Amino acid sequence: MKIRTFLALEIPDNVKEKIFNLINDFDEAKFFKWEQKNKIHLTLKFLGDIEKNLIPEIIAKLNFLNNLSTQTLELTNFGLFYHKKEPKIFWAGLNVSDELINAVDLLEDCLYKFGIEKEKRNFKPHLTLLRVKNSAKTDFLSKLKDFNFEPIVFESDTIVFYKSELLPTGSVYKSLYNFQLKKRS
Repeated sequence: MKIRTFLALEIPDNVKEKIFNLINDFDEAKFFKWEQKNKIHLTLKFLGDIEKNLIPEIIAKLNFLNNLSTQTLELTNFGLFYHKKEPKIFWAGLNVSDELINAVDLLEDCLYKFGIEKEKRNFKPHLTLLRVKNSAKTDFLSKLKDFNFEPIVFESDTIVFYKSELLPTGSVYKSLYNFQLKKRS
C-alpha cells in the first residue's frame, strides 16, 4: 500500500500568528481562504507516494537529521509563484542556514537510493500561505507581496515525516515520525 509523504521543518505557533497578524492588517485579506495555521511548515522534501512498508527503513536512513542543530530562520518577505503568468501560490520567504541547505542535499541523495526522484529545482525556502484559486483579486496579493515588514527571526527544533491524505475538503497531514534537532551549545 502506498502513502503520500513529505519531510518538513516545523514552524512555531507564535511565528504563524505573527505572519497572519501581518496579513490580517489588510481588509482585503478576508476575501481569501488562507491555509490553516496548523498546516504551515517548511517543506524540505516531497517524497510522493511511497510503499508504507519502506517507511521504517527510510526513517532509519534519515536518522542523520537528529544530528542537525536547532535551526535559526528569518522570515523576510512575501512572494508569489506563477504558472503560465497566473499567480498560483502566495508564500512567505525565509533565510535559512547553510547547514539546512546541506541537509536538504543529503536528503535528496539518501532518498534517491529508495527510488525517490531528486528535485530538479533549487531549494527555495518558503511557507505556502495561500493557494490562489481565483485570479480576480490578485491585485491585492501583488500589493501584499510588496509589503515590507521587520524580519521575524525564530528557531525550529523539529523535522517531521508527514503523511498527507488528499480529501475533497483539502489535504490532512499526520505526523509519522519526528526528528528532534540538537540544542545549540
